[in-house]
Amino acid sequence: MFLRKILFWGLGLIFMTGLNAADVNKIISKVQDKYDKMKFLTAAFKQVETFKLTGSQTENTGKIYIADGNKYRFESEDQIVVTDGESVWTYNSISKQLLIDEVRENSGALIPRDLLFTYPQKYYATLLSESKENDKKIYLIRLDPKDQVYGYVKSLKIWVEDGEWLIHKIEATDVNGNKSLYEITNQDTKSKINDELFKFTPTEGVDVVDMR
Repeated sequence: MFLRKILFWGLGLIFMTGLNAADVNKIISKVQDKYDKMKFLTAAFKQVETFKLTGSQTENTGKIYIADGNKYRFESEDQIVVTDGESVWTYNSISKQLLIDEVRENSGALIPRDLLFTYPQKYYATLLSESKENDKKIYLIRLDPKDQVYGYVKSLKIWVEDGEWLIHKIEATDVNGNKSLYEITNQDTKSKINDELFKFTPTEGVDVVDMR
């Protein structure tokens, strides 16, 4: 009798796990479909980085602009990163230096655009919890890599609102255990973004390093 109970419990656990996997894959599919159909995205963000070795934190705020999935502009307090899909401009306002390079896949850079549009396709998903925020259901999902991970991202957690299927929060953990948490607010997917926003023209006095 005891062994039978253990067997039934084990089968039930496997069945529940299967349901969980099916449910979370449906959620990820809806999220990916949302972003695949998205032509424009403008949003504000707050980034909190936590360094495992020292326990110290840094906080940053800014805006993100995305068009057609591959055009991207990231503005923070001390940095602007812009790409038109072919070239990428990285400007540091403190050093007044501009780096220009070709867009490269698997560069290792942790870019919020990829966190939103690319990573959910390349990771296995596990539903960690469901919660309520302002009467809205929020799914917390962990993403673990399917294959070799390029760059530094070891695992991700994303917070997704039921029905809207937009990612509102992302936590990325790198291979050294450092964490980057992005809170994404004021998301606008309807307003058109001018193409000029996805090019960067340096002003006088900027040190330009062109690596193309």
